[in-house]
Amino acid sequence: MVINTWKAPLQIASALFLASALLSGGWAVRPAAAQETPPQAAALQRASAQREATYQEQLTQLEQAFAEHQTTYQQQLDEMNQRLTQSQAQVHLLANQEQALQQQAVQLQSVRTQRQTEYQRQLDAARAQYAERAATIDAQIAEVQARLAEANTLLGR
Repeated sequence: MVINTWKAPLQIASALFLASALLSGGWAVRPAAAQETPPQAAALQRASAQREATYQEQLTQLEQAFAEHQTTYQQQLDEMNQRLTQSQAQVHLLANQEQALQQQAVQLQSVRTQRQTEYQRQLDAARAQYAERAATIDAQIAEVQARLAEANTLLGR
């Protein structure tokens, strides 16, 4: 059941006001006492009593509907407050997680930078070692070629 939350209480309050005004006799139209005859007065009193009973029943129904609506609204308000509290708790939890993840990201970036620096240092050392070994091997090859050339000259080739 869909309830319009701002019109229903206003309509119920207006109906209660109208019913109470009618019951109090504030707006009742009464004929002049001089024109009434006793049987007409009795009929009028019966009709008035019947009307009052009808109004009283309607007033009771309106009060009951008002109380039911108030209960429904209070339940909805309680549920919304509970959802709000849960949502705020989730936001707080997510904010803490975000902060922890940001700290972790900073730590990971620091480790990445350190490792990148270490890898670059190792790469530079390996290149220098490679260049040194290549130069040693080139020198050894040159020496072997010189000896081979000397041996070939001795052998007459």
